[in-house]
Amino acid sequence: MAIHSSGVGSGIAIILILLLSCPNTLAQTSTAFDPANKFSVPSYNGVISFAVNGTYSSATFANNTWIFTNLRLNQSETMASLEISTSNSNVTVIYYGVNAFFPSNQLSYFAQGQGQQFINMGLGSSAGRSVDWVVFSNDTFVTNGWSVSHDGTVTVTGLTGNVSVIYFGFTNELGNNLPFYEQHSVAIAVGVGVVVTVAFAVGVNIVFKRRSAKETNQVA
Repeated sequence: MAIHSSGVGSGIAIILILLLSCPNTLAQTSTAFDPANKFSVPSYNGVISFAVNGTYSSATFANNTWIFTNLRLNQSETMASLEISTSNSNVTVIYYGVNAFFPSNQLSYFAQGQGQQFINMGLGSSAGRSVDWVVFSNDTFVTNGWSVSHDGTVTVTGLTGNVSVIYFGFTNELGNNLPFYEQHSVAIAVGVGVVVTVAFAVGVNIVFKRRSAKETNQVA
């Protein structure tokens, strides 16, 4: 069967015209935001904002929850997914980080108002155990005032100021199938990871406080 070069050339030309006229079909677009942007949760009397500039691929609002995809804050890691909501409080997201050495995911934010925050960092149902999570409020480890559901959604209640929600990715098998002394080494590793992660969170919160104080003085 003979193939006419003129027909092939015409087909290529049509494809090139389509690609040139629709460049966004190949590239994923990002939307930029800054601290002035507010994401309201009207039914819950809550507002979500960010302490720094950033971008996201999409931001949708469903079931009183903001769902961000490919969220990237300046000086933070990219979050493939963040589902966040707040009730009777205003939340300013400060930082998101991933630590590969002590496998952990950390979200730090500032909460105004003794309400609730609902946070899902897209870690899946494997993150649905409270023993894998730690929460710090104003740089202090807290055991009350928060819970985690089977799908990895953390609910924080009544905590104000600087809050850090941290997930450690050590599995059940890592501890249960090891000898006694090796299980203790895992616990020590987790403890050291908490110290390192929180030390960084403290630094981030100090920068946020200084920036907020500077902005307040400028307004005054």
